[in-house]
Amino acid sequence: MSRKNLLVASLSLCLLTYAASNALATNSIRNTWKTRYTTACSTLRGAADSCLLCHTSTNADNDNLNNYGQLLADNNRNYAAAESQDSDGDGRTNGQEILNDCTFPADAASPEETWSWGTIKAIHR
Repeated sequence: MSRKNLLVASLSLCLLTYAASNALATNSIRNTWKTRYTTACSTLRGAADSCLLCHTSTNADNDNLNNYGQLLADNNRNYAAAESQDSDGDGRTNGQEILNDCTFPADAASPEETWSWGTIKAIHR
């Protein structure tokens, strides 16, 4: 095998290993979130599946964390500590948004309604 082919093969292997490790980490994080929040509504669980709960796009990496994702990253994914915070500044804690309201903890406009309506939706999901 020529040096050029060996170099290309080595770089390809490194790239595949890096991509696989990121995918495994993302799956682990997502599964941990879904295990902690088993009663979260299907909208938020779906957002977790597509990585949009914590990221600004489905290309999940540390460069595109939203406010909620950044809070989790800064606190070593301490979900209990994140529950008492308000990542989007809408007056509802992340825990209330996830467990009661079925609204996104990083989006103050998700949806634009009062907390009581979110509570009613959560009861009937």
